[in-house]
Amino acid sequence: MKKILINILTFVIVLAVIVVLFLSLGSEEGARYVYKGNTEHKAVAVKPKEYQCSECNMDIEALEYLAEVITEEGDTYFFDEIGCLVLWLKNHHPKIHSILTQTLDTHRWIDAKKAWYTRRAHTPMGYGFAAFEVKKDGFIDYDEMKLLMLQGKNLHDPFVKKKLFEQQK
Repeated sequence: MKKILINILTFVIVLAVIVVLFLSLGSEEGARYVYKGNTEHKAVAVKPKEYQCSECNMDIEALEYLAEVITEEGDTYFFDEIGCLVLWLKNHHPKIHSILTQTLDTHRWIDAKKAWYTRRAHTPMGYGFAAFEVKKDGFIDYDEMKLLMLQGKNLHDPFVKKKLFEQQK
């Protein structure tokens, strides 16, 4: 019985060592969610797949939906769309300097709280909210977008999706 227990313990230790070695073989950089040292508090230009979304962990590819949270300390967090940013802020409370988003109409970085949002965009995570600098009929402001996102009233909800796309006809 003692020999069996020693063999099992040896096997578990060897397995643990293999797992630790395997995990340490990942890329030297690992996942990149934060850019440090943004003391100018300006939007950080990124390349596709250079950073991952701080909320959903997806590679950021569709740069036209990119949003960033810049903290007072100069840390910049990246989001593949504004919906992920809203969900992240629900659980994280950094000292925020600014929240920026790309706009689909002017392709500029603007204060996300001053943007206007459509609810029907084909965004990376499918929430449907995309920023515009110029208001059009049917667009909503940041506070309404945030509330709808936190209530789950986005394109993930089939009833909301049906209603929004029926209105379009």
